[in-house]
Amino acid sequence: GLGKTTFAKAVYNDEKVKNHFGLKAWICVSEPYDILRITKELLQEIGLTVDNNLNQLQVKLKESLKGKKFLIVLDDVWNDDYKEWDDSRNLFVQGDVGSKIIVTTRKESVALIMGSGVINVGTLSREVSWALFKRHSLENRDPEEHPELEEVGKQISHKCKGLPLALK
Repeated sequence: GLGKTTFAKAVYNDEKVKNHFGLKAWICVSEPYDILRITKELLQEIGLTVDNNLNQLQVKLKESLKGKKFLIVLDDVWNDDYKEWDDSRNLFVQGDVGSKIIVTTRKESVALIMGSGVINVGTLSREVSWALFKRHSLENRDPEEHPELEEVGKQISHKCKGLPLALK
């Protein structure tokens, strides 16, 4: 509920990003970590047909990415097994310089395994939380027309602990 996926979507859908990368793919990883499913979905995202042989799929993915500048989002990653991620990373080494992989995760151990820049998405301040809650709870109504709701609204906003998804 901190906005990790929302942040990644904003980057992924940005016009400059769209024009910068030849290939883009978004995969929701979640649990359990399944390299066969992830590889299949990546191939499908870039428009290729798939079968069930993991080795053939991985070869096909490597060939498809070779020499191309790509952006891949691996959303909601939980697996922090270094060996599995190191094996997966080999699928992407054929890409052109400037290729990027964005990983969203709730686990710090996953971020550390990735071995590059980490962006921690924090909670919202009390003021920003109240503004977001007010905007969504009152919709298009003027907050000045409902002063009796302000105190209870601020209490509810505080209980959401700065989490944008909860506030929304």
